[in-house]
Amino acid sequence: MIYVTTKGKKILENRLAELVAQREEIATKIREAREFGDLKENAEYAAAREAQSNLEDEVALVQSRLQNFKMFSYSKADTSCVNIGTKVKIAEVGSKAEQEWIITGVVENDPANKYISNEAPLGKNLLGKKVGDIVEIHKPAGMFKYKVIKISAGE
Repeated sequence: MIYVTTKGKKILENRLAELVAQREEIATKIREAREFGDLKENAEYAAAREAQSNLEDEVALVQSRLQNFKMFSYSKADTSCVNIGTKVKIAEVGSKAEQEWIITGVVENDPANKYISNEAPLGKNLLGKKVGDIVEIHKPAGMFKYKVIKISAGE
């Protein structure tokens, strides 16, 4: 199950349309590569078939997501604890450094703009926490502890 807003669903639908449109282009490349002769030693054919395989894998992934999603709204997020759609302010324990994150689904994950997926380690560990709770996050640089400072509806 993935979580999406109306915007996230539109992103998936647009991506699927782009991928489907690419099918004919790849089919043309396969036809052209076949004309080069022996398929066993035909690098262009092998590359086109691999591109086709990768395309079909992504089509299947997007179609699966479009069949298995749950809609949510940032403005209607339950703020009694950290949930999908909430904005959470955390502070590193032993430091005054604070961070704010909006918990979202994987489709709308955008860490550069403070949107973090519910499937990312930080997002996953924050889910269900309340103000005052401590969260431990294991990163390559070591283990970090954060305290939940504030929970509000996302934007």
